[in-house]
Amino acid sequence: MFDVGFTELMLCFVVALVVLGPEKLPQLARTLGRWTGQARGYLRNLTAELDREARLAELKRQLDEANRLMRDQGQALKSSVDQTLADAGKDLPPKP
Repeated sequence: MFDVGFTELMLCFVVALVVLGPEKLPQLARTLGRWTGQARGYLRNLTAELDREARLAELKRQLDEANRLMRDQGQALKSSVDQTLADAGKDLPPKP
């Protein structure tokens, strides 16, 4: 995407040295380094947050699926119990 070689870096260094002078160049380098570190930290935090959100969405989907399966099994069990009770009621003699 964006390729910067050694010669381009040296050219930038020479131009900065001529424009800023040797007194301000170390301060500029420290400031640029600090900004680069902060940008990397922000990017790392953003990546971690996106990963957490993706895991959370997957867990929510799994929980919803388990909830649906339990609800279906509960309905099947209830209908089976109701059928068994109805069949057992047919076998009993009528009450006097």
